[in-house]
Amino acid sequence: MIQALLRHERLRRRPEFLKVQQNGVRTRGRYLTLFILPNNLDVSRLGIVATRRHGGAIRRNRVKRLVREIFRCNKCRPGLDIVVLPRPGCLDVSLLTLESDYRAVFRRYEQTSN
Repeated sequence: MIQALLRHERLRRRPEFLKVQQNGVRTRGRYLTLFILPNNLDVSRLGIVATRRHGGAIRRNRVKRLVREIFRCNKCRPGLDIVVLPRPGCLDVSLLTLESDYRAVFRRYEQTSN
């Protein structure tokens, strides 16, 4: 069975991305930068910004697949929009390292927002 993010769990339009990036809290990690903004919905949504700085289409799509899998496996509390900006070097580490960085960054956000 394919474990994909549902349509309502994704940020899909540019204005949604820009709103989160401009108004959200930015938290940096070693391999990922997260922009997090409450959305007043029953679900958390994910957006990924993988630019050409990460390489060609194959490398960018790999980054996005990894980040989606991490988000899917580490569901946070509902009601947040999260935009993930992978940092250079994120493809040079294992999935477990990337996942632990995501968790650490998210924990840091939760500590500062409470």
